[in-house]
Amino acid sequence: GGVDMGDHPPITPCRAARGGELHGDLARVYDLVVRHFIASVSQDAVWKSTQVQFEIEVLEDKGLFSVSGKELVSPGFLAVLLHKEYGEEERDPHSLDPDEEDEEVRSVPEFREGELIPISQASSGSSSGNVQVIPTGSYATLNIKERKTTPPTHLTESELISLMEKNGIGTDASIATHIENVLKRNYAELITGRKLLPSKLGLVLVQGYHFIDSSLVLPQVRSDIENQCGRIAKGLASKEDVVQNAIKTFRGKFDFFVENINKMDILFGSSFAKLEDVGKPFTRCGLSRRYLQYIMGPPTRLYNKYTETVYPMPGGGAVKQWTGRKCTVPDCNFELCMYSVGNPERTFPLCPYCFNNPRREWMPNSEGEAPQPEVQDDDEEDKKKEENIRSGGRKLVLECPHPDLHPIVEELTVAPDPDSDGVLVLDTHFGPKWRLVSTKDPTIVYFPKGTERVTVLDKRDEELGFRMIRVEFNAESTPYKDGTLKKVTCFAADEELQNAVRVYHGSERTKMARRGGGRGRGRGRGRGRGGGGRSRR
Repeated sequence: GGVDMGDHPPITPCRAARGGELHGDLARVYDLVVRHFIASVSQDAVWKSTQVQFEIEVLEDKGLFSVSGKELVSPGFLAVLLHKEYGEEERDPHSLDPDEEDEEVRSVPEFREGELIPISQASSGSSSGNVQVIPTGSYATLNIKERKTTPPTHLTESELISLMEKNGIGTDASIATHIENVLKRNYAELITGRKLLPSKLGLVLVQGYHFIDSSLVLPQVRSDIENQCGRIAKGLASKEDVVQNAIKTFRGKFDFFVENINKMDILFGSSFAKLEDVGKPFTRCGLSRRYLQYIMGPPTRLYNKYTETVYPMPGGGAVKQWTGRKCTVPDCNFELCMYSVGNPERTFPLCPYCFNNPRREWMPNSEGEAPQPEVQDDDEEDKKKEENIRSGGRKLVLECPHPDLHPIVEELTVAPDPDSDGVLVLDTHFGPKWRLVSTKDPTIVYFPKGTERVTVLDKRDEELGFRMIRVEFNAESTPYKDGTLKKVTCFAADEELQNAVRVYHGSERTKMARRGGGRGRGRGRGRGRGGGGRSRR
């Protein structure tokens, strides 16, 4: 636009490409860059605009009309760009702003000031969208089409950037980041045509700021800060003075905002339902012993209305209530839920607190190692916060929601899973269809029909280290040749029991989201479940 913004020069072609040297997208990008570069050093395009005003005497004050048109005198840079119009100055066809010129590329007949022209009614069925005055000898015709005004469209990214530059908000290096943050925080969304559609959250937030302190959302304050930074760069102001003034200004605005924050609460309360009003009691919090409200979402979450704490739940499966069981992690004591995922469903224990606050010692390969504090710089911390905001706390989980070393998972672990790096745990649905499920893979191990009970014991196998199980069968279903109906065994080492189970490889997705069958690995007897982590087939 003829303004030196102080940024780097545009992309400059260094040599001409030979015919056939570039193809496809490479050729199109090169053509675009070269044409814009040549256009930027070409002559201006010259248009001749003509506007004629008419007055129809019989209509008195309502009889003022005008007709306009323009003709291209010299194409200039348009000959290089191959465009008839250029830039964003082309008139919006939906606008009927009387202050906006209605110019088309057309020639306007010669008129003399004060000339009287008789008007003849136009022929029916005319499809012209504008008023046309066409002298035909001693008279003219008027073709009129009625239209309605339409609201202005939403700003595009480029239009928003132009407005930010016009109001002195941001720099070439920061403007794109500002827009990205607005999208990440769900204040607006990008729709077709790269237009920015404000979200309900964004509108309410801006209304609240306007209600309390309009300067927080108007461009003047930010523009003043940018100007002061420019003065520092030019040596016209000291950094210390500018920083102190800015801190003083924003401290005052912050204190005023805090004093009037109840006005913002009123706006949000009228626009959004309160979590405590939409949830239902689900499980008890281990910290306050109060019931957590279950919010279906999306995203699914538990909410403590007494402490105003939100616990996002895993996505991709179903969260269900359990029978008042508590997490065994020290100082946790949250009531457990059940998390079902896949088809057929695999069900695991779920602690709301531990899911959102995992510990290093539960992670693989951490046994015997001293936990190391995580060191994060400000950028990484901000990036994590932004990611959490953008995802709305939703975490897609298609396996066990806790690591294999978490106490509530480890208490149910009976064998390694030879098909993955996970383990086999007793499904928390328990009977009557007793089964083991993999924590990492959509694999289900069904015990024989007639299995009456399976109990995971505290005792461990001395060789493999996995927990023992007590299996009870009826007289017709026992897999043991000696007719044993109750047996304490290690599943990973018991080949007779392994030969009697049925293994099914399902799908990671739940039934509602599933299209088609599982992974096609079929059914059959499951020899090789366990065995120290190796498959015996």
